[in-house]
Amino acid sequence: MINWSQKDAWVAVFDILGFKNLVRQADQEFPRILLTSKLDALFEALEPDVIQHGQLEYIVFSDTIAIFAPDLEARSYGWFLLQCEILINRSISVRLPLRGAISVGTAFISLTPPMIIGPSFTEAHEYCENQNWIGLLLTPSATAALRQVGLEPLHHDFVSDDIPLKNMSGDKVLAYRFQNGMSNYESPLLSFLQEMKHFAPDKDKEKYDNTIAFIKRHYRYIGG
Repeated sequence: MINWSQKDAWVAVFDILGFKNLVRQADQEFPRILLTSKLDALFEALEPDVIQHGQLEYIVFSDTIAIFAPDLEARSYGWFLLQCEILINRSISVRLPLRGAISVGTAFISLTPPMIIGPSFTEAHEYCENQNWIGLLLTPSATAALRQVGLEPLHHDFVSDDIPLKNMSGDKVLAYRFQNGMSNYESPLLSFLQEMKHFAPDKDKEKYDNTIAFIKRHYRYIGG
């Protein structure tokens, strides 16, 4: 019997770009070890906070990662957002790039077998899949929920223009600009993205171009 647990919370859904090519070689020892190493390095970014707070939950199935905050309160958003930013930045540095989207609302989870259903998960998954880059979005429900409590994401390192979506409306969708505040040096992510673009299949190179262009366009320099 499937036992569903209800989660009313902030939820982020990530998918791994190029995962199908990685798992296609998983029956060979070296590719399997390489994939395992990258996944370990990716999730290590979350472990210290998972241990400290004992509240962040995540479930992985195939190329999809879903992460849940403890609740849907505005006070949980800042800490949860930080985990999502850490995860997507780490994914680039370990060369296992993610696309992610943050939503809020109700979802239902079954651990055996692993399944997730519900409007918050569906919205996050749809916006995650429809990105033509490697990035992190706030979906319309997340943007609206924050603005209802007086939090404006545009004041906290999100932007509303030039978001590389495939075929969905960009209304009330915001994108993390891969930077907190300002800096006096170039984004360290650019060299990793250039390297991954070089080895990526032709069909994915545009995603890397879009990501690099987006970071450069929205990067803020001290005194600039």
